[in-house]
Amino acid sequence: MIRKFISRFKAEEKPQPWVDFELPNSLSAVPDYKTAFEHALLFTKSCGFPISDFAWKEGHHLDGKGEFLDPILKAASIKDMSKSAMQCLKWCHYLSPFFQAYLPCKVHLTIGQLWNGDEPAFDPSWKDLRRWSCEGIQLSDFENRSGVNLHAWLTLETGEIIDPTLLSSYAAVRGSSWAEFAGAVVWGYDPAVLNHHRYFPMVIGKEYSAALASHSVIPLLADTQADLG
Repeated sequence: MIRKFISRFKAEEKPQPWVDFELPNSLSAVPDYKTAFEHALLFTKSCGFPISDFAWKEGHHLDGKGEFLDPILKAASIKDMSKSAMQCLKWCHYLSPFFQAYLPCKVHLTIGQLWNGDEPAFDPSWKDLRRWSCEGIQLSDFENRSGVNLHAWLTLETGEIIDPTLLSSYAAVRGSSWAEFAGAVVWGYDPAVLNHHRYFPMVIGKEYSAALASHSVIPLLADTQADLG
């Protein structure tokens, strides 16, 4: 009996293979952000990319007036955030170390879906993200789209989100009705970052982004201010 118990216990300890969980099909189906983020960490690991130890922290580090932004953008030599339109991954990759240096917590580059009401603004699948990690973004990924079907933003250990590019992208695509928001940055906790929007994290970390960029037909990352063009 003891041998059988030990054998069964060891079998149950074996790590289970990653199984894709269901993607949201509406705004109300987007799960709690922290739950989705923890699944994203597991998915990132299943794709072969290292993930650091992660623990949620209480409280918040982003003030309501956005006073944290000016010193960060000054350090990054950014004078016009509107130029970030349609370049979410490049700008988030470049800005993340500046946010990391200023804020008293870790800042994680995050890639996933973005929902605007019951319509996805960006909705990559798990299959897309796996393929891109090996093959990168190719010309076929731009068919019937004005950009790549993914969104990138930054996540703090408090669960706070910083999205430096979305409103500039909306201003560029949607015209005069959004022009006044060009260059604006949004932040906060999902689902209150932006009205009627939900963030669904799927992949975490710069290691994945580096692999994605290394195989892509277009430059997707920026390490210097000059690379942002």
